[in-house]
Amino acid sequence: MRRRILIAIVCLSAISLTYSCKSKRGILPINDMKVVMWDMLLADNWYAQTAIRDTTAQKNKKYIALYESVFKQDGVTKEQFYKSYNYYQTHTKEMVILLDSLEAYGSREKGISEAKSITEPIKPIKPSISQLIKAAK
Repeated sequence: MRRRILIAIVCLSAISLTYSCKSKRGILPINDMKVVMWDMLLADNWYAQTAIRDTTAQKNKKYIALYESVFKQDGVTKEQFYKSYNYYQTHTKEMVILLDSLEAYGSREKGISEAKSITEPIKPIKPSISQLIKAAK
């Protein structure tokens, strides 16, 4: 009798665990989602700086192409991303974690890119004697 009760409890636990996992099936984890969202923000920023005079139709085509390249680069499908995005929009606590994570990730990436752009320390410019003489006149 005890054995049957134990088996029933284990089966019910397994079923409930399976059901809870199904709700997240196909949803990108926060660590993957933040990378895709960061890349999309970079693509948006790049496009905003380079394409000022495009018509709305041209903008839409270019945005689609940019986003498709981001999805391809990150190994995500459009459907996966939007399904995940909709999931996070309806689960506020997880969206807050995602956005905080995205902010921290962006700060780190920005710091890394700024560090890479400075290859050597800036040397002070010493004016030559002839420049000082010309400036004094």
